[in-house]
Amino acid sequence: MSQVDLPGTPSDIFTELLMQEVHRGERISWIFRWVVHGFTFLLAMVVLLVQRDIVGLYGMCLLTLTLGYNGFLTYFIRRRRTDLWIRYVSVTVDIVFLTLYNAIDTFVHSPLTPVTTATLVLYPVLIFMASLRQDRKLIVYATLLAAFCMNVLFALAYPNFDRSIADQLICGDILGEIYRTAYVLLFGFLLLFIPSTINRLLKAQKNMIEHNLENFEKAHHDTLTGLANRRLLMDFLTKSIALSGRKNRRVAVIYLDLDGFKPINDKLGHDAGDQVLVCVAKRILSVVRESDLASRVGGDEFVVVAQEIDGRSGAEIMAQRILQAVQEPMMIEQTKQSLGVSIGVAIYPQHGQTAEELLHVADKAMYLVKNGSKSDFTILD
Repeated sequence: MSQVDLPGTPSDIFTELLMQEVHRGERISWIFRWVVHGFTFLLAMVVLLVQRDIVGLYGMCLLTLTLGYNGFLTYFIRRRRTDLWIRYVSVTVDIVFLTLYNAIDTFVHSPLTPVTTATLVLYPVLIFMASLRQDRKLIVYATLLAAFCMNVLFALAYPNFDRSIADQLICGDILGEIYRTAYVLLFGFLLLFIPSTINRLLKAQKNMIEHNLENFEKAHHDTLTGLANRRLLMDFLTKSIALSGRKNRRVAVIYLDLDGFKPINDKLGHDAGDQVLVCVAKRILSVVRESDLASRVGGDEFVVVAQEIDGRSGAEIMAQRILQAVQEPMMIEQTKQSLGVSIGVAIYPQHGQTAEELLHVADKAMYLVKNGSKSDFTILD
């Protein structure tokens, strides 16, 4: 019953929500990379054209590569791909290319470039971009890679520091580099809480969905048989009529009333009667299609809504299948029991334009059988 089944278990929904968050993080990170690298490319262009500094050209070349890589990722982002290599290659490209740009600036301009604020601030930005992907291992990787690259650049530049200037700077010695490394590591550690926080929010959504699903089941399904109840039947039938009206299709309403149920219930007890109803429900489900709806609307009354049937002949075939399935003997309380079933059928739009009209006609047809031969079906002219 695909039209009325819920969209998967709570665990399936939770997994889907988690995958959506991962993809959303991948997409946001992809957008951030366009912004960050694009803005940095413009700054490098200013350095080249306004300051007439060759470092700007080098920076533009490096950033052209990073932007080209981001353009390459567009294919995967648009197809909602979240492959592991994408995130790790992206983080590596971001951090290594930033370090190369800083290295060029270091050896062209000043060995003190590794201790500037601009150099320090950009590494946390890249770690933050990595955290958007909701991957704790990736955050650790990005943090350690940033700290490593930052310290390698510092180690290469440190012997060339102008001591007359470096000695006047709080950050211009090895201890200052230790402070900077600790800052980057602390920042990465704090970002580790982002995935777990989002995970907690998703679990809260999962609990809420579970609660809503439970309430939906209680409000729309029969607790004994698991079939739809009258409320869901009316909603489903109304929507089926509207859809069939637009597509010029036929809908059959098949109303069932069991023959011989009361004697079994009185003789064997209510538990046996419940077993009969559950068995009948299973047999109805075994012969209806995925697009149909089976419901229990009374003690021993059932209604099937069959969508997109082939007119009267299609309704007759469906009614005959249900009749044969229900009449098959069943084992109840270790005894073989047999039931009959009276069936009335109404067809949209021949017998009515609304759910109420179709149910009324089907009910009327069912009583004609009930008061006549029984264990048969009929369709009113």
